[in-house]
Amino acid sequence: MRTYIDCVPCFVRQALAAARLVSSDEAAHERVLRRVLDAGSRIGFEHSPPYIGRQIHRIIREETGSSDPYADIKRHSTEAALELLGATRARVETASDPFDAAVRFAIAGNVMDFALAATWDGTKIGEALDGALSKELAASDVGELEEAAGTAATILYIGDNAGEIVLDRLLLERLPEGRVKFAVRGSPVINDAVREDAEASGIGQVAEVVDTGSDAPGVILDDCSGEFSELFSLADVVIAKGQGNYESLCDCGREVFFLTQVKCDVIARDTGAPVGGWMCLCRAGHGGLSSQRAAGE
Repeated sequence: MRTYIDCVPCFVRQALAAARLVSSDEAAHERVLRRVLDAGSRIGFEHSPPYIGRQIHRIIREETGSSDPYADIKRHSTEAALELLGATRARVETASDPFDAAVRFAIAGNVMDFALAATWDGTKIGEALDGALSKELAASDVGELEEAAGTAATILYIGDNAGEIVLDRLLLERLPEGRVKFAVRGSPVINDAVREDAEASGIGQVAEVVDTGSDAPGVILDDCSGEFSELFSLADVVIAKGQGNYESLCDCGREVFFLTQVKCDVIARDTGAPVGGWMCLCRAGHGGLSSQRAAGE
């Protein structure tokens, strides 16, 4: 998905918020903003938002001297999600359709996104979980996902944010054992999960953890390791969590199941779902639905 003019103010706001997380030095904040504004003036709008975001967050790390500005937020998010995991798992196990419930709680976790606001609000995740089973999905390809996963030899599940990935465990537990590889970012960017976060979340108990080899807040295949790119190409089923993964993979040329909350007008226009909507959406990779679904099968 290309970047739109609407994305630019988001980059600037995100840069200032990240700089303030790790420094109270207004001169440092100004240096970050000046470099981000300069980079913004030269944006190639043909690139995806995560492509631009990768450049923005490299600037932030360079100017603040912090390799992981969101480290404290990620740690707190993981701890908070782990406290909720047991009770939420019980709700999945007693649901009339446990697979559908697990998908919904995984999507609920996508509210733990600090690209939008770099402050912790514990009420958001609680409200999302409380309403998950009754939430109407703007796109609901849950049945197709369950069927495809059931026969897949290899499933690639691409995670998004720290804390959120704790709740992904509920869906990972419903996928065929021993067949799932769970991907995190290659190095820190925003509050996206890396290997350390996956380890703290217990992901290794239910899936093999791999990483993209990239510091992009999404999956830019040209920037990923050869090992990850091959895995992405050969996996029978790919599941991608979150808006950054959607932005970078919605036109990737293969079928992907996207699980996300719609957080801005740009994604709403692209998907046809309302802002605030939740989606389990299967796309073929060229802006359309999967060939099977398009044929009405």
